Amino acid sequence: MLICSTKKALNLSAFFIASFLLTGTVWATTCGVKEFDEKVKVLRVVDGDTLVLADKRKIRFIGVNSPELAHYPKRAEPFSVAAKQFLESILPNNKKLFIKYGVQQRDRYGRLLAHLFLKNGRNINAMLLEKGLASAVVVPPNLNLKDCYFAAESKAKVKSLNIWGYQYSQYLAAEKVSIANKGFHFIKGRVSRVGRSKGSIWLQLAKKFTLRIKRKDFKYFPLLNLNKITVKDFSGKIIYARGWVYEWKRELYLQVRHADMMKISE
Repeated sequence: MLICSTKKALNLSAFFIASFLLTGTVWATTCGVKEFDEKVKVLRVVDGDTLVLADKRKIRFIGVNSPELAHYPKRAEPFSVAAKQFLESILPNNKKLFIKYGVQQRDRYGRLLAHLFLKNGRNINAMLLEKGLASAVVVPPNLNLKDCYFAAESKAKVKSLNIWGYQYSQYLAAEKVSIANKGFHFIKGRVSRVGRSKGSIWLQLAKKFTLRIKRKDFKYFPLLNLNKITVKDFSGKIIYARGWVYEWKRELYLQVRHADMMKISE
């Protein structure tokens, strides 16, 4: 793996800052970083948030989740093809990119985790969000640029662009979640029970659906005292959460890793 030295990285950043000044683009609104870790070449686009590099390494975009392409027996999710085609339009083969790794550099599948930038300094992750071709996600410890990514998502939501003008992005009632809904979803429900185990807290939203927050992630929920929280704390409130739905012992759950991945109605 070739990693740019700090001096070289700063030089690259200075070049991009100059490019922004010349094009009239404001650095602060494009989810920029002060330095880059590596310059890479793209071999092909896998889907709306995954690339294969010329050296065969895979990169998963940090902070975004695009709709899934068809994987038998599941059909393609709305705008999954559009997201892939958008990346292909700006990333032809051998396109050079600059990347910034996350604190955690690889996921459980061995893919690199990074923020990607075009030669002109544009943040590709943010571009997907601004076009409504992905939703913002937070997976600790990769928290850098999360606020900027949610701001980019908000721009698309206001305009009801692509996924935000379609049922895909609407919150599904917890009691209606089924095995067919495994994968990324937006879920809403009222807490009926608070369960605790050695490693997690469980917020039950329906008979066979819960939200799971691991104790190691409690620090990412500073406004909630999760060690003492009870059902009464959710009286008259509804939780809106986004994330991946999994099955365990014939029951479904969504693991929430960060406070930005859920909101509690007042």
